[in-house]
Amino acid sequence: MATRITPGLTRQITALVARRVDQVADDVAQAARDNAPAAKTWVTDADERVRPSHAEAHGQLIPGNVDFRLSAMEYVRKGLGPDGKAVNRAGGWKIIPGRWDVADRPRDARLPTHQAANCRCQAVDLPGAVAAGIRSTPARPAGTTITATVSASFTRVAESEHAERGGGWLASAAQQAAAKHHARRR
Repeated sequence: MATRITPGLTRQITALVARRVDQVADDVAQAARDNAPAAKTWVTDADERVRPSHAEAHGQLIPGNVDFRLSAMEYVRKGLGPDGKAVNRAGGWKIIPGRWDVADRPRDARLPTHQAANCRCQAVDLPGAVAAGIRSTPARPAGTTITATVSASFTRVAESEHAERGGGWLASAAQQAAAKHHARRR
């Protein structure tokens, strides 16, 4: 007895599987939006009293579960260097290139005193900002595979996924969607 294959059956099966892959990708993307942390931004008073590192951090937009990066600073006295040239005409705090202090928020206890004391900056929460950058692509058949992609586009989002505070939100979304679709099969 010979098996007869209906013309176009491969296309029909591919379309069916692609729809299922689309559903899974959409569910992962939605769960990721639900699990994504809020964003936060560093805001200064934008006046002449703002420290150089804080002025540099103004507007820094990051996921809420990672730390702000503030340029490290050192106090450079007014005076002349060994070569007789002015080291720092006015004296004061100067940024140290390539070095950072980290803080969850302004006045964080982990900051050095010269970064935290009398700071007037604020951290402003932006709910939904990270979630707005999460997308899924339609399923695409290619040979024997069908793939769809879920991506998150936001500053330092990979660091957010692996952060100590609230990380793993994208991996958790994939697990939630997998459990949902596994339960449907039963």
